[in-house]
Amino acid sequence: MDVRDMTEAAATRAATPFLLKAGCIGTALGLIGMLGLGATTLIAGAAKKSADGKGGGAGCEISGLPEEVTSASTVPGPIRAQQIHNAKIIDNVAQERELPGKASLIALMTALQESGLQNINHGHLDSLGLFQQRPSQGWGTPAEITNPPHSAGLFFGGNPGRPPGLVDVPKWQLMDPGVAAQRVQRSAYPGLYITRRGQAEQVATQAGIDLSRAGSETGREQDPSTPEQGACTPASETPVGAPFHDDAADWPPEVKNPRSTAEAIEWAKSQPGLNEKKWWKWCLKFTAKVYGWNAAGVGSAITHYRVMPEHMKHPGSRDIPPGALMYWETGNEHGHVSVYLGDGKIISNDVLRPGYVDVIPASDVETKWGAQYVGWAPPYFPKGA
Repeated sequence: MDVRDMTEAAATRAATPFLLKAGCIGTALGLIGMLGLGATTLIAGAAKKSADGKGGGAGCEISGLPEEVTSASTVPGPIRAQQIHNAKIIDNVAQERELPGKASLIALMTALQESGLQNINHGHLDSLGLFQQRPSQGWGTPAEITNPPHSAGLFFGGNPGRPPGLVDVPKWQLMDPGVAAQRVQRSAYPGLYITRRGQAEQVATQAGIDLSRAGSETGREQDPSTPEQGACTPASETPVGAPFHDDAADWPPEVKNPRSTAEAIEWAKSQPGLNEKKWWKWCLKFTAKVYGWNAAGVGSAITHYRVMPEHMKHPGSRDIPPGALMYWETGNEHGHVSVYLGDGKIISNDVLRPGYVDVIPASDVETKWGAQYVGWAPPYFPKGA
């Protein structure tokens, strides 16, 4: 890993206010001070990216101010939930590779330091993902690096033709965890990884991860012909723009909306004919409207997915029940969401005609915008109004 910006390194040890800008509307949203469990690193990177003018890309407008974090020792619930989700993915890969709990600890410490344990699509130079791995340094393609199970496998190592990972470091199990992390990442700030140990242990406890688990120092070699733990299919079988298929699913009982799924789909299909140009960058608002709400109650499309209860998320799945909400990362902090209508089609704003909604193939969001499909979830709007 190349040198990370000194400001970001310092920010991991101090609560520093950052001015966040909404990329879609170009207005300052507020000052947020955030510290703990790697959140500072994440916000610092996002603020720097916004300030540099590099946060562009298609996405949805934030309809309101984000909640202000007032405690320097508390991580907001949505971020904590995503950290726990990613921690479980990392540990699942470690267990699949028959690696001990110490391997999971080292990986969690590293990801907390590098990305705040968030699967981010930006970083220093071309660094990406949980571990801020770089395509230009041979770690893989951007799609591979931002696939958490795959990036965890890269970190753990044993991948011919890729940079050495943890199991490629001789006697890593005998090393201090921070030293072992540095041997993989090769950071200009080697002393920062060990500062994340306490935070990593907290996340592990909340995620139900056994850091004392025994295992092999070299682990089991990963079979490249089989999917990593948590992946739906091998990356080679899910190319960008691959078709989506209908599935059947009953929504969890807590999913309650003013409109039923059938009513929502019927209403959505009627909207393109109105030819109203009023939905520019309002994908989440339109999606909530489909189900009878005036607002979703959260600030952005991708945030709506991240705060979704874990049992409702279906990351990467291309088998989708009609009426489900589909989510994409779009290169900025907002993301994109659409309602799946069935037969591989969605109702979406902006993709075909900016400001209008149209029924289009779901794969168009990837092929026309270059967005990264995240997954689907039921139409759950607990803060809908």
